[in-house]
Amino acid sequence: MHRRVLRAAAPWLAMLLATRSMATDLTIAVHDHAGQAVEQSIVALYPPPARALVAAPRMHIMDQVDKQFVPLLLAIRVGDQISFPNSDNIRHHVYSFSPARTFQLPLYRGIPSAPVSFAVAGKVVLGCNIHDRMSAHVYVLDTDLFALTAAGQHTFSGVPPGDYELAVFHPRQSAADDGLRHPLRVEQQPTQSVDVGIAVAQVQADENQGLSPLELKFQELRRGSP
Repeated sequence: MHRRVLRAAAPWLAMLLATRSMATDLTIAVHDHAGQAVEQSIVALYPPPARALVAAPRMHIMDQVDKQFVPLLLAIRVGDQISFPNSDNIRHHVYSFSPARTFQLPLYRGIPSAPVSFAVAGKVVLGCNIHDRMSAHVYVLDTDLFALTAAGQHTFSGVPPGDYELAVFHPRQSAADDGLRHPLRVEQQPTQSVDVGIAVAQVQADENQGLSPLELKFQELRRGSP
């Protein structure tokens, strides 16, 4: 019996090993127009529809610690869910008015009763209705092949050769360029590297950036005081 099973599995096993031997370790490096590595960017590969992967929905965590979202940047797949625990000892009111997902979690502490589902691909900007400085970005992607870069790059291991599309997402890219897809041919070779340049807006050094109207009024009164 065992010999029959082994004989039946032999062609499938040989095909699997051959596919793995043809796979490529693909490194994507993201830099700005000055050639500097871009931190906190998301790289995504889109395979042809016939080869698209289908992953089971996953649960992600977007925490709130010291009046900040943690993490500030999160990539998920269409169909995934996010839980928004509040680890602060004060209440938060999480919301998004983004077209890809509009929702509100009214003032609460601890863990909300239900996670939020994300069924449409796109960028979702999060805020807190109480603390205007709090913000974070969620990218909902319709592919399983994506990752957050480290030191401006990421390596996808074992990518089958073929034609793909490559996209880079960054909160400070222009809306027209954010997630723009580019054709990419993955060659049949052990390793392959691709450099991608993107335009990233600089952060303005403004002490008033993100302040609420009440905080701005307080700043004005303090400057005007003797």
